[in-house]
Amino acid sequence: MIIMLSLALILSIPTPSSLLTKASKIADTFQHACLERLPENLDHVSSLASLLCGEKIIDPTQKKTLIKTSLIHIFVVSGSHLLLWEKWMCFLRLPWALRGAFLCFYCLLVGWQAPAVRALLHLSSTVLLRTLRVHLPGDLKVLGSGLLCLILFPAWWQSLAFTMSWCASLALTLPGLFRLRTSWQRLAFTQFAIYFLMSAPLWGLGSLHPLNILYNFFLAPAVSFVLLPLAVLTWLCPSLGGFFDQVMEIFFATLPALSEPIVFSQGQPPQAASLWLWIFIWHIGLHFLRCWLWRGQDHSR
Repeated sequence: MIIMLSLALILSIPTPSSLLTKASKIADTFQHACLERLPENLDHVSSLASLLCGEKIIDPTQKKTLIKTSLIHIFVVSGSHLLLWEKWMCFLRLPWALRGAFLCFYCLLVGWQAPAVRALLHLSSTVLLRTLRVHLPGDLKVLGSGLLCLILFPAWWQSLAFTMSWCASLALTLPGLFRLRTSWQRLAFTQFAIYFLMSAPLWGLGSLHPLNILYNFFLAPAVSFVLLPLAVLTWLCPSLGGFFDQVMEIFFATLPALSEPIVFSQGQPPQAASLWLWIFIWHIGLHFLRCWLWRGQDHSR
């Protein structure tokens, strides 16, 4: 019922079609400035542009290897980038006003892409609800922030990247649904959840393999905490470019050995309508599963 009412609300609210166009034009200016600041004498300047400025990976061999190992999300704009920035800033105990301003700036820097904006609205709504002392389960926060994105930018109904980001964010809420306590339980369960929820948007793209669970569990966090900070330092201090190139050479020399067991068979991407059906079926299922698991319990705990 909540989903049906939300969809009816979206269809009934007129949204300026120029809003996404204006935001994208502003973001183009920021993204162009980001690209101009990159050192030009790097061998892996395209990797640096992908990590920091949201540019597409231009090397087909590198892109294929990253897709096969399911580490492509480290090099393309995704909600995980904003979550990583948010964790670092929380560690530094920066106030939300400063954190939020930086995350908005980062979304502009990477071209105002759908996954980043969805993650920004999700983080912002989470902080707002916490301030108002309103408790909502994680999957409902994902639903609310996702629907808000679609109200503001209806063109993203057709965005595969947006549905991928939505599925990944929904998977991150599942450990909380089952109230897993230990960090290892949460990490392991999250990787399996991401694998299954992402199976629909990744169908036909050649990266559905059980090894991807292991790679994301063991490699993705380590790579993220090494490559992204190093990219930022290289952007701020171009003299580190040589070291960045050496790290990237080791990284891309190692990946083929990891991706060799995985057969890459790219097919037809899924239709947008089928992906939205997949997402809302999961939301309905999680709602009833939560009602069953939490019956008679205090949901605010």
